[in-house]
Amino acid sequence: MTIKTRTIVIQKDKTLSKITSNKLSIMWFFQWLKVAVDYENKIIEFSKSKSEGGRYGLMRDTIKYKLKITAWNDINLKEIKSIKPILTMTDGEIFNYLNKMFLKYRYLFDETTVRFIKEPKDLVDDKNYFTVQIPISKNRTDLDIEIEKLRMIHNIPRSERKTRISFFKPVKHKDMKRMFNVFKLKEEGKLTNEEIAYKVKYKRNKTYIMKGKTQQIQQGGVRPVQNAYLVAKRLLLNIAKGQFPKSKL
Repeated sequence: MTIKTRTIVIQKDKTLSKITSNKLSIMWFFQWLKVAVDYENKIIEFSKSKSEGGRYGLMRDTIKYKLKITAWNDINLKEIKSIKPILTMTDGEIFNYLNKMFLKYRYLFDETTVRFIKEPKDLVDDKNYFTVQIPISKNRTDLDIEIEKLRMIHNIPRSERKTRISFFKPVKHKDMKRMFNVFKLKEEGKLTNEEIAYKVKYKRNKTYIMKGKTQQIQQGGVRPVQNAYLVAKRLLLNIAKGQFPKSKL
């Protein structure tokens, strides 16, 4: 489901846009796309469930997928690949990367609108646009007639496409942040699940006494860490196929 609005927004650079996704959602998309690009051709493993013939506790009972990106042809993935791996970036480096991607590809997430071109570099390589020069002395009625005639003479069809990229469902920013942090810490392999749970502010472990005065440890936060890591891996496989944010295979 894509959240859309028909409100025309005037950006700081004086361009028009009809926003279909907010900036933070788009930045989370590019954050996970960068992870997928960094992990391309790597093997993503999942433990088999009992319904799939798996047996609990045995590491060899796994399902393996090779991550291969087959979508996002409108984005220069080679450029993203050339940038420092995101799991080794500082917060400042991640922000600079995300802001660069947002500014460069924002038009892919907006409904098409009239664009003001100050210089040739402002032109976008998008077949949904055709370019004309408009004399400022013309009135609106004459402009409409002449532009429509140009469209007919050059056989330019109307396009029904409104936006090139849309999301599978709304992005939950708090969940995305925690899931990314869990994935990063799990991949570093330096902390236990309990330590990761504490670091990302899941419920801490508790010690309690059952009948017979036997101490038991409740592993609070361990299962959420495991689930977040599982969802993150699914998210990577899905974004590689063109769906974000989707957490089921």
